[in-house]
Amino acid sequence: MQEIDFDYEDYSLVIPRKNDIKKVYLEITNECNLNCKMCFRRFWDDTLGKMSFQQFQVIFEQFREFPSIKTVFLGGIGEPTIHPDFANIVKITKEAGFRLEFETNGTQLAKYTDSLVKYGVDKIMVSIDSADVTTYKSIRGTDLSEIEDNIIAIQEKKKELRKNYPEMGIEVVIMKSNINQLFDILKLANRLKINYILFSNIIPFDESLKNEIVYDGSIDYEELVDNLNSAIGKYNVKLEFPKFNLQTERICQFIQNKSTVIRWDGEVSSCYRFLHSYSEFIFGRKKKVIAHSFGNVFKEKLSDIWNSKSYALFRYNVKNAIYPSCTDCSLRYDCSFTDDTEYDCWGNSPSCADCLWARGITKCP
Repeated sequence: MQEIDFDYEDYSLVIPRKNDIKKVYLEITNECNLNCKMCFRRFWDDTLGKMSFQQFQVIFEQFREFPSIKTVFLGGIGEPTIHPDFANIVKITKEAGFRLEFETNGTQLAKYTDSLVKYGVDKIMVSIDSADVTTYKSIRGTDLSEIEDNIIAIQEKKKELRKNYPEMGIEVVIMKSNINQLFDILKLANRLKINYILFSNIIPFDESLKNEIVYDGSIDYEELVDNLNSAIGKYNVKLEFPKFNLQTERICQFIQNKSTVIRWDGEVSSCYRFLHSYSEFIFGRKKKVIAHSFGNVFKEKLSDIWNSKSYALFRYNVKNAIYPSCTDCSLRYDCSFTDDTEYDCWGNSPSCADCLWARGITKCP
C-alpha cells in the first residue's frame, strides 16, 4: 500500500494512501429559485453557475476508483431540482447502484414525482422551518401549501406503485422567529407522513440575524428537547437535534464519515463551510469564511486530490482535533487569527477553529 509521509523535526507521520471516500456531496448548481432570509447565498459575492451534464459524467466516471462510495448526496448551497438535467442525474446515479439523497426547498418536487419514486431515490430532505403559513412565507418567501401538496404527491405515488422509497424528511433551522412553533412541525410531519426531522441551529450570515440564535442561553433547551421527544410516540417520526451550548467535544461529520464535497465548478472542498466565501457571526463576532479547494476534478483526478498531502493532513488534523478552539479562547476578540479562516495560531490552513458544525450546533444531512 502506498503511503503519504510527513517528516517533522522530532517525529514522522505516515498516512496510508486509500481511495476510501464513502459519501460524496455534489453541488450540481449553486443557483436557487428562492431567497431565504437566513441563507448565505444572500450575503456572498460568489459566481453563480451549474455543472453541465457532460461535467457531471466526468465526475461520475471518477467514482469507479472509489469502491467504498455508497452515497451520493445532491446538495451544496443551491437548489438541485432546478438543474435542467436533474432527472437524468437521478436516473444515472440510481442505475449505478448508489444510495441517492438530496435536500430541496420542495418547490419543484411535483415535476419529478414519477422519476423520484420510479428510480428509487433513497431520501429527500425538504426545508420547512415553520408550519405556520405566515412565518414560513416570511422565511422562505413562498407558499407552504405548495410544498405540502408536492410532498403529498410523492407519498401518493409511493402508495400507487407500492414503494417504500423515497423516505421523506424535513430540515428545520431553529431561530427565535420559530422556536415556539416546533411542536406544530411535528403535527405537520405526521400529516405528511414524514419519516425524519433534522433540527439545526442558524448561523447568522448578516448582522441583522445575530439576535436569532437560540444557543446563547436564552432558552431552556433541555426542556425543549425533552418535550419534543416525548411527543414522537404520538407522531411516529424520528427526531435529530443539534447541541444548544458550547461543549468541549469537536467532531466533524464530514471527516468522520469520510465525505467530500464537489462544487458545481469542480472544486473539491472538505465540507459545506469551505465551499463558498461569506461572512458569519460566531456568537455575535464577525468572521470571514474563505472558500478552500484541495483541487479541481476537471484538472486532476479525484483520487489524486483525496490522497494529496494537503487534504490527507487536513483530514488527520481535524479528525484528531489538532487545531485550536477560537470560539471559547480568552483572546478571541483581540486576535487577528479569528478574523478569517485562512490560518489559525497553530499553523493550520484552512482553519476549523471556530466551526460550529464541529461543535454540533449546526447540522447537515
